[in-house]
Amino acid sequence: MDRYLCLFLFLFLTLFVQMRGGRDECMTSNGCGDQGPLIRFPFRLKHQPHHCGYPGFELSCTENNQTMLDLPVSVKLLVKKIVYKSREIIIQDPDNCIARQLRNLNLAASPFHFKFERDFILFNCSADKTESSRFQSIPCLSIPGNPVYAVYSSSYVQYTDLSSCHRLYNASAPGNRDYGDFIFNGSAFSLKWSKSVCGSCPEGGKICRLKKSNSTEPETECIKGKETLHLNSPFIFFSSFMLTSYPLL
Repeated sequence: MDRYLCLFLFLFLTLFVQMRGGRDECMTSNGCGDQGPLIRFPFRLKHQPHHCGYPGFELSCTENNQTMLDLPVSVKLLVKKIVYKSREIIIQDPDNCIARQLRNLNLAASPFHFKFERDFILFNCSADKTESSRFQSIPCLSIPGNPVYAVYSSSYVQYTDLSSCHRLYNASAPGNRDYGDFIFNGSAFSLKWSKSVCGSCPEGGKICRLKKSNSTEPETECIKGKETLHLNSPFIFFSSFMLTSYPLL
C-alpha cells in the first residue's frame, strides 16, 4: 500500500508542477523580499520571461533583497513603492545622491517621465554661495573648499553671481510640486508612465498582458483574471480516484 501511495504522490507533484509552471511564471510578487513593492504587469523581474512585462519596465534584485528599477545607461534606482492606479513609481537613489546619476539619466529612452521636472545647471565653486537662495547645495558631490551647487537654468543663471564658479553640465532633475527645490539628495521622488501601456484594462476589471503579434511595436491586450484549476478537470478526477482506491489508512 505504501508503494502505491508513494507513486500517487510522485505523479501528483509532477502533474502539479507541470500545470502550474506555465501560469505562475508571471505571477504577482512582492518584489525581491517580503516587504518589497507589489510587482505585476507592466513590470517584471529580470528572471521572469520577457512576455511577463512591458519593454522598459524591468526590475532587478540586489544581494540585500532590494528591488531596483533599471533605466538606460546603467542607472539603477531603489524602488520604494509602485502605485498602479496613478501609474506612478516611487524611487530613491540607493546612495542618497541622485545628482550623481542624473548626468547619465536619459528618460527619453525609457517609458517614464518625472512627475515634476526642473531644468538645472551644476556649478563647482571655490567659494560658499549658501547666502544666495538661487544656489541649491549638493553636499554629496561637494568636497571641502569646492562646494557643488545647482542653479535653476531657465531664468536664474543670468541674474546670478557666478564668480568663483565653474560650470559642470546641464540636466533635468525631479522637483517638488511647488516652485522651488530640486530633489538632489536623499529624498524619494516619483516617475510616471503612460496610460497607453494597458489602456482601459484596469477599469474593466481585467488584467493586462503582452499580445502575441507580428508588429514591430509591443501591443497589449485585456484578459480575464488568472485561470484556476476546475473541479471537473481530469487531474482532479485522477486524484480522487487514487485517493478512493488507496485511502490513507
